[in-house]
Amino acid sequence: MNIKAIILAAGEGKRLGKAKGNQPKCLVKLGGKSLLQHQLSALQHTGINRIVIVVGYRQQQVMEHAREFSLDFKFLTNSRYSETNTAYSLWLTKKEMDDSFLYLNADVLFHPDVLHRLIKAPHGNAMAIVKGNCGVEEVKVVCKNHIIQRIGKNLDKSACYGEFIGIAKFSKEVIPSFKEKLDEVIQNDRLENEYFEAAVDRMLIAGVEIEAVDVGDLPCIEIDFPEDLERARREIYPQIMQSMRVK
Repeated sequence: MNIKAIILAAGEGKRLGKAKGNQPKCLVKLGGKSLLQHQLSALQHTGINRIVIVVGYRQQQVMEHAREFSLDFKFLTNSRYSETNTAYSLWLTKKEMDDSFLYLNADVLFHPDVLHRLIKAPHGNAMAIVKGNCGVEEVKVVCKNHIIQRIGKNLDKSACYGEFIGIAKFSKEVIPSFKEKLDEVIQNDRLENEYFEAAVDRMLIAGVEIEAVDVGDLPCIEIDFPEDLERARREIYPQIMQSMRVK
């Protein structure tokens, strides 16, 4: 498959505290495999072989871990990982945005069908959404006719369609707008500590259409806090394994 994947794996994952030990969050294990291994397995299973990974904290450990897979890797280093966020990490990948790509936060455990569903979505731009009520910490979306109107953490919960889980598809056609908005966030406004959704929200306001693809029926979770990791191990990982065995 020609589409590539861009994985943001630079962060330390401080909010996990002792639950992750001294390793990067993306190397926390579930069922004997790390989060990153689960993601790379899902991408390989989907036929995606070109992978760009933004590394930072303990980057050599992450790169060695990834190279256990026979995939076409390119690694980019966010040397400012401790003082920046996903907007800055994604901004570093602009030269790699030469064709349609999948975006993944490296702290998401998900069923491989999430990727299949995004790729098969009729719209060239699509974000994986779990429809339903959202809490304060979740990245929320407002939709109209399944097209996302706004995205961010600070949106009115009562007006939101659901939570963005950190996996998306972007078309080649939207890349110039994406790069422009990333430049606005990072270079013009100096918002290096913003989430990448700040650039996406500016794209939406400018009229770019992005489809909300509901994946709420598939087991998936973004792991930020110890309770997320506990739920991932207790509930989400077993559901994924059971579903895969049934198939």
